[in-house]
Amino acid sequence: MDRGCIYVNKSSFSDNIQFLKGFTNKELCVVVKANAYGHGIDWTVNTAIESGVKWFAVAAVDEAILVRKISDNIRILLLSEPSISELEKLVVNNIDTTVYNEKFIDQLGESKEALKVHLKLDTGMHRVGCSPENFLRIHEKILSYKNLTLEGICTHFPVADTQKEDTKQSVDLFMKTISSIDIKNLFIHADNSASTTFNDEKIFNLTRVGLAAYGYSISPNSVADNLKPVMEIKTRISNLQSRKKGEAVSYGKAYVLEKDSIIATAPIGYGDGYPWNSFPDGKVIVNNEFCKLVGRVTMDQILFDVTDMDVKIDDEVIILGTSNDKSLNISIKDIAVWNKTIEWEILTNIKDNRLNRIEIDN
Repeated sequence: MDRGCIYVNKSSFSDNIQFLKGFTNKELCVVVKANAYGHGIDWTVNTAIESGVKWFAVAAVDEAILVRKISDNIRILLLSEPSISELEKLVVNNIDTTVYNEKFIDQLGESKEALKVHLKLDTGMHRVGCSPENFLRIHEKILSYKNLTLEGICTHFPVADTQKEDTKQSVDLFMKTISSIDIKNLFIHADNSASTTFNDEKIFNLTRVGLAAYGYSISPNSVADNLKPVMEIKTRISNLQSRKKGEAVSYGKAYVLEKDSIIATAPIGYGDGYPWNSFPDGKVIVNNEFCKLVGRVTMDQILFDVTDMDVKIDDEVIILGTSNDKSLNISIKDIAVWNKTIEWEILTNIKDNRLNRIEIDN
């Protein structure tokens, strides 16, 4: 190990997939956008395929192409409309495309290229999607183009992680809006990681799981606590120094030592995705003990206090994960709380161009 390693646990990921499959009758679509939430798009897709997953969702055409290179025998869903300049890539790579704007739909239809589309309905997210008032007209427009095959109808929930009742209202609006059309043989999907655990309406037959697949529960339903985090990040002590009381460490001299201290350095920083705002609340685990960060996180290194500990250069430093004796843990939620942000941002900022990615299976 030089700078550090991202450990991805195959058993945990596979267990999460099987748990989610057993929990819902809907087919799973694993969301692998943003480098599979930092877990590595190649590793995640290959492992999910081994677990029987046939659908994957992405946010960008280039992400879809990476997934398609892995297998020709899976379905890939682009979650929002791309630029029309990407049309050839959609066709060549057989990508299912989410649609909602009439102009874009017309451009697809007039292209004469054979495309599979999913019509997105806005039921409260107010980000993208056609309005309920325009749904039937846009639905008919899609059907009028012989080169477009309507494969699915979908929506997205804004507060499924916190509000079941509000989500139920979105479900009711969705079902009412599509009630007059023939949905036989269509994929009807709305659920995200949170709502998968409580939305049991039979009309839905596909569910898009992101954070849950990677082992993180954001559901108001506690059953999702059975999920297992897939990722751990570890590095090493690269330097030890004795510093005197009153000395300041790192940029801005933002931390002044209150006593004579032994300060350790580890070669990981915000250039690797470890967030700058982790100081002053952040900590790491060394030799089954928490060690408090001291001084600002820098691009390539962090500092932490190991005073009165028996440590040496190259000792393991756990940035994310569980201590060797299983008594201590640092979770993605912990790091998000230190940084006053959300788990998604922490995961998707993790860089694997400087940290080695290693698969473990236990």
